Amino acid sequence: MRLRSSRSTWKRREDAPPPPEDPVDALRRRLGGSAREHVVLDFLEDDLREARAALAGVASYVANVDAALAEDAPSRDRFLSLAMGGGPIEKIDELAELLSSVRRRLAQVAARM
Repeated sequence: MRLRSSRSTWKRREDAPPPPEDPVDALRRRLGGSAREHVVLDFLEDDLREARAALAGVASYVANVDAALAEDAPSRDRFLSLAMGGGPIEKIDELAELLSSVRRRLAQVAARM
């Protein structure tokens, strides 16, 4: 059930559609297969989850930069902390590795289809 905000109170929506099915779970059911195929799909699912988190980290950094630039009285310290923090570069490096892994696992799944 989905929650809907009505001013400051939350109400349940009985007519809300169910949450979307995880695409990897749907593929797992369609393929059936051996335990080895399920392991490959488990790794793919983990890689996708970690890639989403890394991408969210980069998006959060960009949003923080946008917010800092939009301030009426920009702060030198805030600009420096955003400039010197290693977070976005580390997340981009992590994302590159994860996307490489996702591509490799997709090729493994395709070979088993």
